[in-house]
Amino acid sequence: MPETLYSETDVITIPELAKRLKVDKGKAYDMTFQPGCPVYDLGGERGKRIIWGDFLGWFRSNYKVASGR
Repeated sequence: MPETLYSETDVITIPELAKRLKVDKGKAYDMTFQPGCPVYDLGGERGKRIIWGDFLGWFRSNYKVASGR
């Protein structure tokens, strides 16, 4: 199965974020409530959006690389 390529400029929803990170939606929502997470609020219950490239930069600076097992 070929790997999906994502553009740094993709604008995604939180459920789409969960799919990209391979985590459940609850974990993705929890991450977006952390200070500094680049979430844009367009209003409404489902109005949160994330620019994938902005999120990746934030993610890399806030989460550690797992050490070898």
